Parts: sequence; structure tokens; C-alpha cells
Amino acid sequence: MNFEKKQAVMIVIEEDQKFLLGKRSESKLKAPGYWCPISGHIEPGESEEAAVIRESMEELGIVVRPMNKIATTPTRDKMVMLHWWKTAIVSGTPKINNDENSELRWFLREELMKLEPAFKEDIDLILNSDL
Repeated sequence: MNFEKKQAVMIVIEEDQKFLLGKRSESKLKAPGYWCPISGHIEPGESEEAAVIRESMEELGIVVRPMNKIATTPTRDKMVMLHWWKTAIVSGTPKINNDENSELRWFLREELMKLEPAFKEDIDLILNSDL
């Protein structure tokens, strides 16, 4: 395993059979304008669970409880290892809290299957991981 590889969390938030995704801001270097799960890098010395909680607060202004890890996958360019976590909202209502996303939206499963632009492998993982 490459210990130099960056680590990030992908936060899967499902409520009432809908999934919350953010549309990445056009100013982002990676995947601008793409619909993606809320995500963020894991800080040095930080656990995955702590990163899930911190990123959810920073990006959405909500408190979440990490429930279970559902996958670990590399990014397409193999530069970042993604740790996927299913979460439950403990308190707050998701809102855009910084410049990471230009829009937030809840999607039904059938809407996710047609969502563009999005990374197909992300949508497949969300839909097929028995959440």
C-alpha cells in the first residue's frame, strides 16, 4: 500500500429513501460542476469517523453519526484513497456552508441513475452497496 497516497472520506447521507449530493463549485480544480457525495480529506492523525463528522459540519452545518463503512476505492487517477461511510443526521438541516458546493439536492434512486454530470462509479456504489 502506498502510504503517501492522500486519504479522503465520502459521506453517504440517506433520508426518506433519498440521497444528498452536492454540485461541486465551478471554482474547484477536481470535478467542477459534478454531482458528488459530500467529501473531504482526512487530516493527519484524524480517524475516518472524525473526518466524516468534521466535513459534514464544515460543508453542511450538520452533525452526523458515522454508521458503517461501505467501501474503500481509489480515485480514477489513483492519487486519493476514498473511504465511503453511511451516516445518519443527528441534528441540523443541510445547507451550503462553504465554497465546496454550489448546490445541494436530495435524489431518489431512479433520479441518481440518470444524474449528469456525475461519476458513474460513485452512483453505482451508492445504489448497489445495500444501504
